[in-house]
Amino acid sequence: MSTTDGPSATQAPEDPRGVPRAPRGGGNVRSMVISMAVIIGIVFGVVLLLPRPNAIEQPAADVANAAEGAVRTLSFTPPVPLGLDGWAATSAQVNRSTDDVRTWHVGYRTPAAEYVSIEVARDVTPTWQRAQLAGGEPDGQQTIAGQTWQRFLQPDRNRHSLVREEGGVTVVATGDGGYPVLQQLVVAVEAGWQAAGVTWGAPADPSAPVPTPTDTAAS
Repeated sequence: MSTTDGPSATQAPEDPRGVPRAPRGGGNVRSMVISMAVIIGIVFGVVLLLPRPNAIEQPAADVANAAEGAVRTLSFTPPVPLGLDGWAATSAQVNRSTDDVRTWHVGYRTPAAEYVSIEVARDVTPTWQRAQLAGGEPDGQQTIAGQTWQRFLQPDRNRHSLVREEGGVTVVATGDGGYPVLQQLVVAVEAGWQAAGVTWGAPADPSAPVPTPTDTAAS
């Protein structure tokens, strides 16, 4: 019987130095696995470093445009607050509120991410006012531009409110901001009325132009 001097099918061939060679293919697989792990690690690190927005930014509400439409449905001139630099209007509309009272509502997000709003209506009811105050209790008075505003506080929700009535029209400034923030809002409300050439609670004039923050800044 003849014999074969070459390596058997199950035996790794030897290199010229007599050292068995490693089976082909094993090293390539290990290299691929290591490379893939490195790539995945790099991609994961890049994803972690990418900035991600905390919230989807919504376009600001067009208060002046909403006021133009609201003039036809209200018995008073809806104020367009002016001078609130850095504040973002989140909503502007007429609501049929408690006791079916037509209410001009404008909401804002302040630079400190506080949410505040104004609610303006004529011939309001006690139930309407309680609803706007969300259970707030009397908290003294505050004088702003020579006028007295009533303060209300809902401590459980840290909700502050300023309220004033004149000529049958009530303005409520309310929200997460403290009284200094609400003072800025009510000053802006009165500035809007003054820029429109009307007094507090004056009847709406659909033909009168509605001032905008841009118009005021340019004047």
